[in-house]
Amino acid sequence: MCRYQFTSQTAPFKSFYGSCYDRLSLAFENELDDIIAVELGLSADTDFADTISELATKTFLSNSDAHSLGKIAREYNKMKLKFPDFKNIFSALRGLDNNSIMANYGLNPKLGKYHRTFCPACGYIAVEAPSVVKCRICNSEAVTLGVLDKIALIADHKVPVHPQHRPLYQYQIPLEFIPGIGKKTIKKLLLNFDTEMDVIHNADITQLTQVVGEQRAESIILAREGRLDLKVGGGGFYGKVLNGNV
Repeated sequence: MCRYQFTSQTAPFKSFYGSCYDRLSLAFENELDDIIAVELGLSADTDFADTISELATKTFLSNSDAHSLGKIAREYNKMKLKFPDFKNIFSALRGLDNNSIMANYGLNPKLGKYHRTFCPACGYIAVEAPSVVKCRICNSEAVTLGVLDKIALIADHKVPVHPQHRPLYQYQIPLEFIPGIGKKTIKKLLLNFDTEMDVIHNADITQLTQVVGEQRAESIILAREGRLDLKVGGGGFYGKVLNGNV
């Protein structure tokens, strides 16, 4: 047993809750306390995870993809560290020595590939109230259960119960998801701002307008404020932003 065990929590096929067990305690029994952190995954957030009581003592991580440069920092963690080394990172996961996870940054779960139940037979992605375990279009029961639908089955809190140590979960929509923001626009933004994170969270409307024009700038601000309509993802297909200002 690795002392620092990280568990991708909820997505189907590869995750713990998605395809293995309904509870960590069923698998790890007396070793549950050795697990200090769990990764939320793209299709879940803090609200989802804090409906499962056994996770109240665990630190949540929203880790980035590492397989391509364009996906790095799509999700990330803001840490308070006395010094940026592994010793202090491990202390932050335990909330020790004035080190801590200060915030989680990640996709709105609706944009994740496995947010809702998906029917491979007809391609339907559920939009009705969870939990959906059967396709309402073709009646197939051979569906890929969504994260929201799985959590609705196994949650032991009807609403999230956040422990005192739980930090803010901050939604972010990557620029490539926003309608009207293509590769050329992203390149222009990155030439004028330090990082995509700076564009998404910090640049004001005036600064953005000077670089990409009023309409695209307004779309970025609408995404930041959570005022864009989203089509949910499922079955390996990302969700989509349905409206921008372009």
